[in-house]
Amino acid sequence: MNISGESYNIRYENQVIEISGKLSIMPEGYENIEAFFRKIIDTEPPELTLDIRNLEYLNSSGIKAMCIGLILESETKENLCLNIRCSKRHRWQKETVPSFNGLIDNLKIVFEEE
Repeated sequence: MNISGESYNIRYENQVIEISGKLSIMPEGYENIEAFFRKIIDTEPPELTLDIRNLEYLNSSGIKAMCIGLILESETKENLCLNIRCSKRHRWQKETVPSFNGLIDNLKIVFEEE
């Protein structure tokens, strides 16, 4: 499954959601992305990885969509473990993603050197 826009691509395969490019769209534009996340979570995978290492930029509306549409929604599935793979080369990831830690119990955040 894929979703893409002018400057971003979201791909889901083998329990990995990979987001790349720059996500800077208006709040209403995130409705399709949130629905995409919910559709994936509704398949009830035991583990899900969000790979944002190649996501160069995410605006505040995108952060909200990621938190509500994916992270908090994944908490509704009892045994789902969520992993987030980040890159140290993107400043916004270093500053923002660690704050996701307190949102749910089954969350693991990994920063990778590149």
